[in-house]
Amino acid sequence: MHVSVTLCVSVACTNVTAQAATNVVSTSATASAAANILTATTYSNEIERAMVRTLEILSEGGLKPAMKELDAALLKNPNFRLGHMMRGDLLMAKSGIAVALTGEPGVKQPADTATHIANMRHEAQVRLNRYFDAPAANALPTAMLQLAPQHEHALLIDMSRSRIYVFKNVEGKPQRVADFYATIGKRGMKKEREGDQKTPIGVYHVTSTVAKEKLTDFYGPGAFPINFPNDVDKRLGRTGSGIWIHGTPSDTYSRPPWASDGCVVLTNDDFVRLSQYIVPGLTPVIISPAVEWQPLPEWSAFNGAFDGYLNQWQRDWESLNMEKYLSHYSVKFDAEGKDINEWTSHKRRVNANKNFVKVEISNLSVFEYATVANQAPMMMVTFDQLYKSSNNSSKMKKRQFWQREDGKWKIVFEGAAS
Repeated sequence: MHVSVTLCVSVACTNVTAQAATNVVSTSATASAAANILTATTYSNEIERAMVRTLEILSEGGLKPAMKELDAALLKNPNFRLGHMMRGDLLMAKSGIAVALTGEPGVKQPADTATHIANMRHEAQVRLNRYFDAPAANALPTAMLQLAPQHEHALLIDMSRSRIYVFKNVEGKPQRVADFYATIGKRGMKKEREGDQKTPIGVYHVTSTVAKEKLTDFYGPGAFPINFPNDVDKRLGRTGSGIWIHGTPSDTYSRPPWASDGCVVLTNDDFVRLSQYIVPGLTPVIISPAVEWQPLPEWSAFNGAFDGYLNQWQRDWESLNMEKYLSHYSVKFDAEGKDINEWTSHKRRVNANKNFVKVEISNLSVFEYATVANQAPMMMVTFDQLYKSSNNSSKMKKRQFWQREDGKWKIVFEGAAS
């Protein structure tokens, strides 16, 4: 018997043909990408393992063992709707009907059914692209350059991949330790106003824990609110509230990639796993439209280049050479209601009669702050600053935003960190 199954799980469909004892997998992805998915040995959870193994088994042994793999996962997770749709397609294929897992592209369906199938296909795509097109094992994100000692872990949400990555702090350098499929706002990213059903982009932190007992079933086993709108959002006039990381209702295994009202939603099992890495008030949450991953040497060079600007700013401040010190500030700079001209005049008056300045920086965090199209790259820097001079001393937690201008990093905002 000849069976043809089309798995619409990547950018283009993967054709799986089973004929007697011979199965052939062909894909528009590169051969190496196909090899990666078929030899994956580590998985984020058992559902993704079953999806990947189903594809692998179809390529090696046919429909019956693939069905067995999928059935085992559905027995433990009966609310996984995408899995049931895949199972239905496999049953049709077993009967000799050429089908497409998660729906045949181009076949006209009722509007609700077509939307449902499109959502399922999108979920299959992003889940399996985790294995087709994962960042290299040793790659690091430019969005995360330095973690302060108090940040034991940090979260990075890549909305283009529908993925939350968890990083452990290893002497200030991020080390990837886990990742999970996630749902974002049904209208996409870059939240601007209350009720726009978009997920914000930026650098945030978990503010608290909301226990299951204080929530309806809709939120699953709990929730972690983040501090949207943050200081940057408020300065830009962004409004809204209630952006949480949370789970799903008890009758739902997972939601499509773009389906929330702006929150970040995980399966309940994954939410529980994620919880072990979160400390309310401390855990950073970086939300990015798309994350740039670099091999360690390139990441280290990028990190070192920016660190050089920060160190030079510190040395130039201590030198009492006002021209060098002020050259680090953008003409677009603003802080505490002062534009660059007002702030420059203030700094010149303050430093006029000093014999020495000493600045010590500790507990440094450096994150790339997500920007929109046609906006220059920006960094958010937070640190503890101990300042001493011939006539003053102070200690504060400071936050700076640096932006790329004409090939150089310049400070566009500076003030106390909340």
